Amino acid sequence: MTLSEVNVGEKAIISSLSENHNLRAKLLDLGMIPGTALKIKRRLGWSKAVQVNVRQANLIIRNSMASEIKVQVIK
Repeated sequence: MTLSEVNVGEKAIISSLSENHNLRAKLLDLGMIPGTALKIKRRLGWSKAVQVNVRQANLIIRNSMASEIKVQVIK
């Protein structure tokens, strides 16, 4: 499952990142490291972005970036 498929309010753990080296480096700089827990705060419909809480920081990332992040949902 990718981050773009996770519902608002659900928690997930990052399992892997994009194969694209530039995008992978950007995500790692933002603190999105495999094994890190995150929570979907909200979706911004007008910009097709998602707000996530990672390591006590709120990030807004494009849906295209979120689709490159593999996660496992925590129940």
